[in-house]
Order: sequence, then structure tokens, then C-alpha cells
Amino acid sequence: MKFSILVGAVAGVAICATAATAQVCQGDLPFRNRATHVGGSIGLSDNATSFAGGLSRGHAKGWYGGGSVGMLQYDNNGGNSLIVGGGLGYSMPVQARSRWQVCPGGTLSLGFGPSIDVGGNSMKMSSQTISLGASFGTSVAMSRTKNLLPFASVAFGHTRVSAKLNGNSTSADDNYLLLGAGAGFQLTPSLVLRPSMALAWDADLIDDTTFGFGITWALPR
Repeated sequence: MKFSILVGAVAGVAICATAATAQVCQGDLPFRNRATHVGGSIGLSDNATSFAGGLSRGHAKGWYGGGSVGMLQYDNNGGNSLIVGGGLGYSMPVQARSRWQVCPGGTLSLGFGPSIDVGGNSMKMSSQTISLGASFGTSVAMSRTKNLLPFASVAFGHTRVSAKLNGNSTSADDNYLLLGAGAGFQLTPSLVLRPSMALAWDADLIDDTTFGFGITWALPR
């Protein structure tokens, strides 16, 4: 049971605290005027809560990427994990003169911890999660200064969790389809608030649904 919770929680971090969150295709600020963005996010699931902060850089069209550091806290005194993540994507219009963007890309998340007491000994956990897929989004004007940025994403996800105890180790793997959706609210040219939801479909996980909330701020030149 503990193993399943860990796998599911790490998958939630990969979905909601992705380091490369940027561009309109992900419900976020474009890099049109400012090339560097900073942000923070929170992810909530049935068994864990994640917090992360990161930085991303990119171009108005083309390559963008970033990195993040976060903490995953398990419920019921299940311990904490340090999460380090990174991602890379490519932004382009769906077709010429289209307001819709598509962004293929991938992410990698590494988890360190928690340590679980087993009969007076410490079992150390670690994890690796990768995702490869694409996101789609557009910008809808709500006023002269405010925009709605709806988006959806689909990706293949893979998580591997390892446990070490008294010199012995074991591991478990899981593959699944990551489905995501949400909308960014661009309140100013430099600020976006972004609620989202993600589902790990066809996964042998407990935490297969995660709700997230992020904030992004574009740094001045």
C-alpha cells in the first residue's frame, strides 16, 4: 500500500509542478516580451500535497525550458520528499495564422525520500518520473488588459520507485496516460494565475487525480 501511494504521489508532482510550464499552450504567459519567468505551484491529491518553485526561459516561438525544486508531503505522517524537476518544450502555431498553439515536450522529475521506519530500520525511497507529450492552448481576450488562457494536454508518463533497506533494494514501475486541462487568467501583462486538473489514466495508482494551482510572474528585462 505504501509503495502504491508513493508512485501515485510522484506522478502528481510530474503533472502539476512541471518545470517547463510556460507559453499560451500551457495556460501561461508567452515569452513574447520577457524571456524569463518565475513561478510557484501547489498540487493536491488524496494522499499528498506538493509545493514547488521554478524558473523558465524561452522565445516567443520555438524552444523554451526550465527547472524547479519542490517538496512533496505525504499525509498521515508519511514523510517528505525533495523533488527536482526540469523540462523542455517547443512552441508553434497549429497552422498558419492560427490563434491556437501546440507545444510538444517532455519533463523529468527526481524524488529523494522519504525515509520510512521499518522494524527500527530506515527504508530509503527514491523515484524518477518522465513524461513525453503535447499541450494545446489559445488566448481569449476578456478586456483590454485581461485574457483567458484555456489549455489541454496529453502525455505518456512513466514512474519508477526504488526502496533500499539493510543493503537490499527493490523497485516498482508504472506506465500511464496523463490527461490535463485548465485555464490561466492573465490579469496583467506580467501575471498569470492558473488552476488545473490532471488525471493519470489507466494507472495502477492511488493518487490518479491531482488538482493544481500555479502563479507565474514575468521578470522585467
